[in-house]
This record gives sequence, structure tokens and C-alpha cells, in this order.
Amino acid sequence: MHIHDLRHQSKTFLFLAFLTVSIFLAAAMGAALPQATPAAAGTVVNETVHSAALEGNLLGNSPDRNVTIYLPPGYAKGTTRYPVVYLLHGFLGTNKAWTNEAQWADAPKAMDRLIAAGKIREMIVVMPDGSNKLLGSFFTNSLATGNWEDFITQDLRRYVDSKYRTIPLARARGIAGHSMGGYGAIKLAMKHPEIYGAVYGLSACCLELGDTFSAKNTAWEKALSFKSVEEVSAAFAEWGKTRGVGSPDIFPALVYTALAGAWSPNPARPPLYLDFPLEQHGATLVPVESIAAEWQANMPIPMLGQFRSNLAQLNAIAFDVGRQDGLITDNRHLDQAMTRNNIPHQYEEYEGDHVHGIATRTETKVLPFFSRALD
Repeated sequence: MHIHDLRHQSKTFLFLAFLTVSIFLAAAMGAALPQATPAAAGTVVNETVHSAALEGNLLGNSPDRNVTIYLPPGYAKGTTRYPVVYLLHGFLGTNKAWTNEAQWADAPKAMDRLIAAGKIREMIVVMPDGSNKLLGSFFTNSLATGNWEDFITQDLRRYVDSKYRTIPLARARGIAGHSMGGYGAIKLAMKHPEIYGAVYGLSACCLELGDTFSAKNTAWEKALSFKSVEEVSAAFAEWGKTRGVGSPDIFPALVYTALAGAWSPNPARPPLYLDFPLEQHGATLVPVESIAAEWQANMPIPMLGQFRSNLAQLNAIAFDVGRQDGLITDNRHLDQAMTRNNIPHQYEEYEGDHVHGIATRTETKVLPFFSRALD
């Protein structure tokens, strides 16, 4: 063997020995180093809250309501009190919509991520179930379906403030929601500035008696055909099979029926106990002006002048809508009405339809908004 070969083998041996020792030392040092601590997660509590406000409603909706409550990571460690955000779900949904990103959004996980990243402060989030036998309460007081406004603003609020370490002041309490929930959030904040200090509406519906409720919409005939809660449930089941493909009138008919139960209840008309703002006269739909007036009295844009001073008391107001959402005109009109009345607010349009990006906007817009707006 040549001397050159011996030198080459020696160098190779030394290199391999060095590499082996280095790997061993790196592994040993790695084992000795402190491991990264996973970010602390908040706690999700599922409650059943009894509401005196919902007792005795004509449709027999349960006064015992499911409520999901998110407690931030620091809640269990001390005596700190926290701001509270109430999240209201949309039509056909329940409180579970806010804990399932595949269906809607996972607000608790979004809170954990934002808190861990230092992007928001710790807050309590309350997500109540606003569903009923007509598939949506619209968070409105009604003889037919129950006093849902009172449930949210009184019974639920008092329950949460008495059981959890909240800051029980309007300036530390916010309300938000999507679609039906966006409508409910805006209306309840408008009527109760002594309870809520900030509001955010995501794609809020039912803001005015516009094209959505035109007598030309053939869905009215479907709504007027419902004779019982069972027929409403059957129509919902039919719609659920195809999500409206082939039967586009079902969804708006269900909305009209739920709105009638909320806005124009009639104890003298069982079994649904409601009136519609249109009546069928032969082949013609005829407006019922008195009922239409009841509907408008529950819509935020017609209500705005009456409650302007209330809105001016809020710390912050924000709402948004997708440019491909059929509700964009109504939301633009609300923006214009608030501007005319010199009510400070934030309004945003984005690329998307009615159900586009709810999870993303909840995490990037809604929750940071309340972190800034609430004391």
C-alpha cells in the first residue's frame, strides 16, 4: 500500500470519528435543552341556560338553551376579570356553528391562535343557540316563538355575569354575528347601548324591506302554503338534500316564515301563529300594509333614525359584506344611512359571497376588532 493511500484512509477515519462524536454531542445537547412549551389553550364549556323570557311561547320552543362559552387560557390561573363577546349564529344554525370551522368557524381555536401570537387580549366568548321550530329566532321578542331579545340581553347576560369573571359593563361587552346573527347583533346593540359597547355585523341580513322581500319573488307562494311546523320541517329536509338545487324557492320561503314568526306573530292564527305581509288573492299576491309596517319596525335601516342617539353611544361599530353577496345593497344602504346620520362606523366590502371566508374574517377582523374596542 502506498503512503498516499494510508494518509487518505487516516483522514477518512478521522472525519468519520469526528462526525460520529458531533452527532452524539448534538443529540445530547438537544436532550438537555428545554423543549418549546406548547401555547396554552383556553377552555370550552357547554352550558344549558334556562330563560324565563322564553317560557310560554306559543310554538313550544324550549326555554332551556344550549350555550357554548370560551374561557381564555389565563382564566383558570387567577382572579382577573375579562371583556365578553357574544357571537350570534345565522339562520338554520346553532351555537355549534361557532366551534366547527368546516361548517362555519372555530372561534375558540381562533382565540387561542390570536392570544398565543399576542395579536389580541384575552376575552370570554359566549355563543348561544338561537334556533327554534321555525329554524331561526332572529333574536326578536315574539308571542309565537318566545322573547329572544330578552333571552340574549337579560337572561343570558345575567347568567354569564353571575357565573363567570366578566367585566359587567357595557364598555367591556360586545356583540357580533353572521347573517341572521349579524342582523340580531346590529339591532340589539342599536336598542341596548346600556348593555353593549361595540358591535360587528358579518353579512347582516334583513336590514330593510328591499328587493329581497319583493312580491315578485315566487318563494312567497311556498311560504304561504305552510300549514304547520311539520310542513316547515319537511321543506327544510327537502332543501337539505340538494341545498336548493332544483327547488330554489324553499330557502327564502323558510326565511320568510321564520321572520313572520318573529316580526308579525298572531296568537289568533294557529298552528303557526303568524301573519305574512302578503296575502294570496287568487293568482295575485296582495300586500298587507299593517303587517309590512310591523316588519319595517324590526329592520335596522328604518329603525336607525329612532335609535340614532343610541348608536352614537357605542364605542365602535363595524360591518362587512361580500361583493358577490345578495345582501350587498342592503349593507351599502346601512353604511349610507349611518353616514348621513353622522354615526362613526367601519364598513368593508370584500371578494366573496354570503358564506365566503367566515372563519377567516372572524379571526382576522371580528375578534381583533373587539380586542381594540372593548375596555
